[in-house]
Amino acid sequence: MKEKLATLFIVTALCFPILIQAAPASHGGQSQVPAAKALPPDAASPEQLKKLFEVIGIQKQMQSVMTSLASSMQQLMPASVQLSEKQKADMTKLQTELFGKMMSPEFISSYLDMLVPVYQLHFTKSDVDQIIAFYSSPAGQKFVNEQPLIVQEIFPKMMPMMQQHMQDVMREFNFEERMKEIFTENDKTQEKPK
Repeated sequence: MKEKLATLFIVTALCFPILIQAAPASHGGQSQVPAAKALPPDAASPEQLKKLFEVIGIQKQMQSVMTSLASSMQQLMPASVQLSEKQKADMTKLQTELFGKMMSPEFISSYLDMLVPVYQLHFTKSDVDQIIAFYSSPAGQKFVNEQPLIVQEIFPKMMPMMQQHMQDVMREFNFEERMKEIFTENDKTQEKPK
């Protein structure tokens, strides 16, 4: 269960910066991007969007979330698990290597390339010029530069809160029992006589 929770946080961490930046693009809380939708004629260019991603600091935000996640991973371990100093050092080294690989330049480049067509569906050239102008301003840059610090402050508080909330919701929905029922039903359908 702890591994599943850690995976959830990793996925959330990867999506977090984009969810923050893409919030204005959603319509009524629903932002669905059809796979083959044609780009509008006034869509922002890939070059404009790469400049936007640089100015709004998506890469810095992703790295900040990963750093915060890595430093908070030990909170996911049950209190009953006691680690020696060597084990703690080995865990820290492993986490550093893991998150370093996850945030490799190749991954970040692929991630930003994936964002371009999505942003093109939602933002015109004019929109992007205006957003770049704001984020290039002193106030915009202050926002960008403070975000990683804010994430580092929030993440250690958010992790235990989210973990507790998830446990409470799972208990409320009788999640484990329902999962057993689902898999038991699946086992029954696979065991039909031939």
